[in-house]
Amino acid sequence: MEGIDKNTFKQIFYDHWDAFKQFNPRFDSPDYNNTIQKMLDCGDPEKMGFVQYRCCNCGQIRRIAFTCKSCFCLSCAKVYTDRWADFIGRRLLPGVTYRHVVLTMPEFLHIWFFRDPALLSPFMRAGHACLKDILNTCSGVKLDIGNIIVLQTAGRSGHYNPHLHILMTAGGIDPLEQWKSISYIPYEMMHRKWQYHLLKMLRDNVSDPTVEKDIDRAWKEYPKGFVAFLQPGEVPPGGQGLAQYLAKYVVSPPISVRRIERYDGKSVRYWYRDHKTKQIEHETLPVLRFIGRMVQHILPKGFHRIRYYGLHGNVRYKKMREQLTNIIPTHIPDDPRGYRVLPAKPFQQRFFESFGKDPLLCPKCDNDMSLELISHPKYGTIKKFLLFEELPDERQAVGIATGRTIHRSERLVQIPLPFL
Repeated sequence: MEGIDKNTFKQIFYDHWDAFKQFNPRFDSPDYNNTIQKMLDCGDPEKMGFVQYRCCNCGQIRRIAFTCKSCFCLSCAKVYTDRWADFIGRRLLPGVTYRHVVLTMPEFLHIWFFRDPALLSPFMRAGHACLKDILNTCSGVKLDIGNIIVLQTAGRSGHYNPHLHILMTAGGIDPLEQWKSISYIPYEMMHRKWQYHLLKMLRDNVSDPTVEKDIDRAWKEYPKGFVAFLQPGEVPPGGQGLAQYLAKYVVSPPISVRRIERYDGKSVRYWYRDHKTKQIEHETLPVLRFIGRMVQHILPKGFHRIRYYGLHGNVRYKKMREQLTNIIPTHIPDDPRGYRVLPAKPFQQRFFESFGKDPLLCPKCDNDMSLELISHPKYGTIKKFLLFEELPDERQAVGIATGRTIHRSERLVQIPLPFL
């Protein structure tokens, strides 16, 4: 791990991205190039823009560059995850208990999604349809349920492995407008239901007739259905536990800094924990193959990796949240098993917690620095704050009357910054 840090991932792409595209022209497109370039430019004030602070006591200037805020960037992953965790926590319906479901597929079906990323959208819809079907069957009535579905394409080793992580309401609203809880779901039924919905989706959305061979193979080799996990326990209500269950799947890059063990310019060595054996495995790949393993998880621009269905649907969410307050008790006791989602921390606080110093204190005189301007790489200065203004004319007249030359610094006075 010596010499490995968050910039190592950048260096790999600095050194070999152009060569990789020559050997793999499929990836020489705006979707991939723009994502990689954002990651490479992250933290560069000339390319990303910056905010500038000035000490009004000694004039010292400090520029803080904007970051790319991309889930593919190892430098931004932690902050990005924290923000998503806060957002998801606020998105939960009050008083509702959620279950964590994972829906997977056989490895031989992965190739269809790799060839055609457009299948990922109906793949997510099939997950919602499957769970709605399951809860309707368990309850014996049609339920209006809610799902937060997250698409993940990376397996632990970095291979292409599309699967769904779902926060499912453990129940739903029945036809009598009452909340009906579902405490038990038979695993056998869940496996078979998921197999049916996924294979039906492939048959409805893939025009290539050879898909029928894989569909037939799936029925024959998996007579008990596809693997689907219903994680033990419940996600505690009220926003607790959600960051641990969901946020890391939304925004985490396909690999983390701590898992990269060596980069020598020609190959990359990293480790992962095998899902089946629970043992740590080490893998060394030629650098171009490593890049391919990473960039295959970049999704098309505008694709939403996290989607909301049923009670959580964007159009219905506000109305359903109000309706549920009349159906489900909103008082939620503390749950020691859970993790309470906290509000996003401002930059100044995050910096201090990481490095033990305040980034907005002047390094020369230790006075507070004030925001002076905001700069954009394309539009230049987009906001400039007036930190000083001329003293009134009568003050200058006093200087003339006394015969004393008033230095410019004496004619300037600090004014308060506007509230941002």
